Amino acid sequence: MTWVHMSLIIAKKREGAYGEQQDKVLLPPLHTKWGLFPITVLVFSVVFIISSTIPVEKDLAENIVRSLEESLSFKPLDIFIHNFTLSLAMMVPIIGFVFSIFSSSLSGMAVSAFSTMRNSNPLLLAVSLISSPEGICEILAYGLASAQGLAGFFAIVEKRFRKELKEYLVTIIIVISLLLAAAFLEARITRFSS
Repeated sequence: MTWVHMSLIIAKKREGAYGEQQDKVLLPPLHTKWGLFPITVLVFSVVFIISSTIPVEKDLAENIVRSLEESLSFKPLDIFIHNFTLSLAMMVPIIGFVFSIFSSSLSGMAVSAFSTMRNSNPLLLAVSLISSPEGICEILAYGLASAQGLAGFFAIVEKRFRKELKEYLVTIIIVISLLLAAAFLEARITRFSS
């Protein structure tokens, strides 16, 4: 047997071994939720901060603040349900990522309105909200939800969506945990500040 012949036999054996493990195909990192997660968290955070610094006219700011104050509840369950509903929408393939950007910009606009009404620095307010314990939990939950939505899109394109459903379940469990923590922290803080 020649060296070339032996190399071909070894290559075929390796190919067979890899062929048997077709269920464990390595995906490009940007096709997975964990590969996309840092990107979605960064995009969500940047959009929130930038949109919070865009000035809102005083009349519009008054309407936004009044509307939010009338509709907001500070009960932990209400906060959780609201945030979890948003995160479920963010898990929809592709549409969810676009929705997360829209949601982030609306949240930033609300911060801008509050800062206009209170004559405060919108950037400082946005950064303090996003870096608070409840803000961190929410940003991580939303980033994970929208990363899962993008990963779901890649799974559909690559014809492996059924396998991705298990990842959706894991994501939902993690998002629920993060948002429950955020809701109780937020309710506790707003109760003390009232």
